[in-house]
Amino acid sequence: MLLYRSQPKNVTESNIINLETKRVLKRRVIDTQPKYNNKRITNEDVIALMIDGSVLDGMLTLSGYQNILVVTSFDDKTYEKLRDRNYRPIKSAGDHMLPIVHKVNESEGNLYVTKVRNSENYYAKLYEEFDIPFVDVDSCFRIDQDFKIKTDVKFDAVVLLGCESYKKGKFNKSDIKAKFAKYCTDDFDLIDVYRGDRRNIIGGTKSIDTQLSRMIETVNTPRKVYDVKDRIVTRDFDEEFGDVYMKQKLAYLRLGLNIEYMNEYYRVF
Repeated sequence: MLLYRSQPKNVTESNIINLETKRVLKRRVIDTQPKYNNKRITNEDVIALMIDGSVLDGMLTLSGYQNILVVTSFDDKTYEKLRDRNYRPIKSAGDHMLPIVHKVNESEGNLYVTKVRNSENYYAKLYEEFDIPFVDVDSCFRIDQDFKIKTDVKFDAVVLLGCESYKKGKFNKSDIKAKFAKYCTDDFDLIDVYRGDRRNIIGGTKSIDTQLSRMIETVNTPRKVYDVKDRIVTRDFDEEFGDVYMKQKLAYLRLGLNIEYMNEYYRVF
């Protein structure tokens, strides 16, 4: 969204994201949360986080879901910092920008996030600032525990956003989907967005090839920045910018890696 010109709004349409919209979005995030662990948040930090969230929202929007429950996991106590020195978000820190991208872009589908009662963290304040609808939970969900909420909404998609498990190992998709079934439509999708290696959900997955192809088209319009072979197309970058150029290249590399490894960290059951 911040590195390319448009963002999917629904299955067939995309929004053009102009420079002013990008500038205001970055400023609003920084003004709401100017520091993390006493370190100043910069434009580059916001861009790094938004890369992951933008690609995720594009994939969800291109799937045509109507009511989406995002089960969050972000906890300040488990994140010393938000990104590494190569501008790669730590674990799911960038993925948690998904609801903000969805709201700012006015993406199709009603999106709700889980919010731990009486708890504050970096993203809780941002979700409040951007008026993201929420449902209360007692604690961050782990895939080997029960899940309970109060809601009248029937969700057709549940997104596990970096949710861990108490025990290491493999977990059956049917057991996890059963925890959400009472809150969902009969044919709902469980989407596991997970970049860790502590646990694994097993069971057949649905193809995301169509959505991924559309997302690549979006990223490459009007200027091609991603290539299946080279990951990013660097010919349009001007190396004379030195450090600025390197930051740009690292950002676009992260975008390319998100696309390249989509089937590993974004799985639909």
